Amino acid sequence: MAKKNLPKKILITSVGTICTPVTETIKEVSADYVIFICVDGAEGTINQVIGEDTPCQIRAGFNSDEKLPNIPTQVNLGSNFKIKTINNPDDMMECYRISIESILLAKDLNSNAEIFAGCTSGTKEMSMGLAIAASDYNIKIVTVSHIKKSRNIISGERFKLERAISEKSIKNKIATTKKGQSINNLKIGNFKAFSDLQSIPLRPITLIYGANSSGKSSILHSLLLAHHAMTEEGDFDVHQTKVGGDSVDLGGFGQYVYKRDRTSQVQWAVDLDPQKLNFSDIELTELMSNIRQITVRIGIGIPPQITEKITKFEKVTIRAFTLEADQETVLSMTFRHQGNLQLDSLNLEHPIIKQLITTIIKLELFSVSTSEEIKVILNEIVPNITSQIDSFFPQYLKIESENLEYYSNKIEYPLDDPQWDILLSDIKKFFLYHLNQLLQGIINEIETEIKTFRYLGPFRTYPPRHFAFSRQQDDNWNSGGGFAWDILLKDSEVRRKVNLWLGDEERMKSPYEIAVRSLLPTMELEKELPSIVNKELHDFLAFLIMGLNSTSYTSTLAEVQRIADIIQSSTLDFEKPDAILPDIQEIIDTTSDINTAIETWIDKLNDRIGDKVSDLVLIDKRSDTVVSHRDVGIGISQVIPILVSSYGLSDSLVAIEQPEIHLHPKLQAELGDVFIESALGQQQNRFILETHSEHLLLRIMRRMRETYYEELPEGISPVTPDDISVIFVDPDPEGSIVLEMPLNRKGELKKSWPGGFFEEGLEEVFA
Repeated sequence: MAKKNLPKKILITSVGTICTPVTETIKEVSADYVIFICVDGAEGTINQVIGEDTPCQIRAGFNSDEKLPNIPTQVNLGSNFKIKTINNPDDMMECYRISIESILLAKDLNSNAEIFAGCTSGTKEMSMGLAIAASDYNIKIVTVSHIKKSRNIISGERFKLERAISEKSIKNKIATTKKGQSINNLKIGNFKAFSDLQSIPLRPITLIYGANSSGKSSILHSLLLAHHAMTEEGDFDVHQTKVGGDSVDLGGFGQYVYKRDRTSQVQWAVDLDPQKLNFSDIELTELMSNIRQITVRIGIGIPPQITEKITKFEKVTIRAFTLEADQETVLSMTFRHQGNLQLDSLNLEHPIIKQLITTIIKLELFSVSTSEEIKVILNEIVPNITSQIDSFFPQYLKIESENLEYYSNKIEYPLDDPQWDILLSDIKKFFLYHLNQLLQGIINEIETEIKTFRYLGPFRTYPPRHFAFSRQQDDNWNSGGGFAWDILLKDSEVRRKVNLWLGDEERMKSPYEIAVRSLLPTMELEKELPSIVNKELHDFLAFLIMGLNSTSYTSTLAEVQRIADIIQSSTLDFEKPDAILPDIQEIIDTTSDINTAIETWIDKLNDRIGDKVSDLVLIDKRSDTVVSHRDVGIGISQVIPILVSSYGLSDSLVAIEQPEIHLHPKLQAELGDVFIESALGQQQNRFILETHSEHLLLRIMRRMRETYYEELPEGISPVTPDDISVIFVDPDPEGSIVLEMPLNRKGELKKSWPGGFFEEGLEEVFA
């Protein structure tokens, strides 16, 4: 564009379904160039700008013969306009990003032009995205007050109210909108069964197969180690983790490092999808917009003795840290004898770092004008950048020799500042601040996801008869699935879903239903219990005497004497109410079949003291009888923790060993639908299932096939190859190998199982 034709007044405006707000705004500012932000597509608002004939409505509800030509034609704009399109007009982050691009485009057209932002049309997100971007770049915001208000128009008064909420907090809200779990790949090496670094793709449902002792469980154990180190202040030399309890004994570093080589490092890494990172600042999101994959690697080990004068550092810790983007190293750090990590390399040619350097130049806060000048400055500080080790990852980077502190990036110095050394210091601070924001944003994302990790071992908790009085809140309680009984007790909706599954004719076909029953009181239990028990046992014995099915006075006395002997020999300690309750239960259990008497006894105790303790029971729907889970098959108690993990958790990473245990093949297949609903439905859980069940996989493959042919049963979520990861752990003398077993869209394996896995049935039939 020739200089004489440069636009003097540029309007950036969002476009909705009604043309009037836009045309009135163009006239209001006398714009000679317009950048339209439109919704793309045949039915999108882009037709208001480029549609032929009369695509524009005056206002909603008007007939087709009262429409107008496109907007540029109405205001005689000619070809002096450009269009920026939005795919999702309800996505605030996309609206904000496109608005920034539009502002930069306007500045490129003429940096001296008067630029306006018209926020009176389009969706609320389009208007607010443009308004916030305009505020960030000091662009004048225009609202046409005489236009009749509608759902999509932001009046001047409303906009003032919106701005008062704090633009920065709104921006952060945009940036931190939940975008899904970002970790899509786990990598482990020199850990237990694995020597070379192995890659485990993680999907909403990940199935791990392999022979016994091949190393399947090692994958889950690596996550247990990471979770423990993150939550227990960097404890890597761990035997039993809090989440794993007695189900997993890592044995300490010397046991879980490959071949017990204490001089070696365990390798642990994750790949992340940058587009799903929930950064706290929109600028960081923009920085990641062109990156396809982020990788964070750490090395875990015992630092070597540096010199003879230094005491050998025996604590297992982080020995190395690396950040990569698109398989290219951004920065790397290693352990130093002071107990810190030191920066070894900073790739100044990586697109991420180059973008940070460009930001410094564009802000024009410092008297440097080229990236080469900035690189010279940054190269000086690389050897002096260190970080303390915080649990699983490094803390904030700092310049050790200068002891610089971190603060906001609001640095303002005149361009001709003669104090060059001060200027250098400020550039270092500015760069380091943004590098820390990036690094900690990625680390926080990993920690947030790993801390949702829940583990369910192969041996599920089998609670005592009266669950309410025996809840052991220890590590084994969670790893054994005891948490499931807590959730069932408190959450009626989860209880309803579990009962539906248990009673479904196509699933467990169980005649039992889980219910909540009021039991003994909690308040003042200690002081009230002795007298209550004495009286109720007296009444209970009288009940037995009256109800015994015997006409023999002698046999009745003998039965009473037997019960009295049991009570006398029980040595009940009324000073410890919690301890005697199981003993009382045992006494009741050894008398006779007296369920009715027990219910009466409990009711009387509840009447004595008002506050109740809730307990879980099973109702036999055939006879309306209360039974305990100990009175029915073990399969129910073993499947309940799996059902509750699926129905009662949300946005969690759930690892389950052998979910199929104690279940017949049909129920193993039915669990496939449970995992699909939990992972691909509203709860958005992710499952890592270490299993031997072919039936579980066959059900998932069937749902993929039905998805492909559009034959899914009602209520079942569609399943695609992007949702499922099937891996096979193949044992090898040089270290187990993880093989991915990809599925096509029809749910078929693209390659055969290694070593004839799952072919035993055919061999038995045709041998």
